[in-house]
Amino acid sequence: MPYCRCGNEFPEARAQLGFDSCLECGTAEAAAEIARRSHMIAPISHKSGYTYLGPDRGAQRQRLLEGSAKTPPMETAAPRIAPGIGRAARPKPSKRRRYEFAGWEFKPDKRGVRQKRAILREIPSD
Repeated sequence: MPYCRCGNEFPEARAQLGFDSCLECGTAEAAAEIARRSHMIAPISHKSGYTYLGPDRGAQRQRLLEGSAKTPPMETAAPRIAPGIGRAARPKPSKRRRYEFAGWEFKPDKRGVRQKRAILREIPSD
């Protein structure tokens, strides 16, 4: 029979499964591993549940930035836009239009009730 690190014997079948410790030592190791990994899970988005991030800070940061299947990758900087690409999506600078009051208009609405509306005239820009 194989021996554990603590000096106790453990069954041969357990050793064939790949364990190198007795049941008591294995339970203690598992509890320590669970406690260690509990600091490595986080909810990536409000619908995804908890996700294992990994053992080191670099891997954790990378997984948080990658997102999940439901959430897009996290943006860390302003997107770079090439000079000739995406020009149609950029807002065009435009001057505000100015209007002046021109008078009143009385028209019936769909039910035939007379409505008073203002008439505005655009002031030409310089």
